[in-house]
Amino acid sequence: MIGTLAVAKDCDYPVAIREKDLLSVPSFMLEAHELCTMCGERFGIGYLRTSKHEMELTLGAAELLRKLTEILAKDHRQVRQHKHLIDLR
Repeated sequence: MIGTLAVAKDCDYPVAIREKDLLSVPSFMLEAHELCTMCGERFGIGYLRTSKHEMELTLGAAELLRKLTEILAKDHRQVRQHKHLIDLR
């Protein structure tokens, strides 16, 4: 685990963060969890600060989960580790 993730403080777009790194990210508003279907690693999906997007994630949750699943599967196909912070824009 890394000490603190280097993330933009004003990030107002959805991201996925590895669950074991969630405590090191200040102001992360967790909205959902997702598992990598290949290795079982858990990710939290949400925003890095409270923002106007509180309802947007609920409405687009299926799309964000689909994007994350595709990214995680691609990581495994390319035999690379999952990133600590994944941009879901």
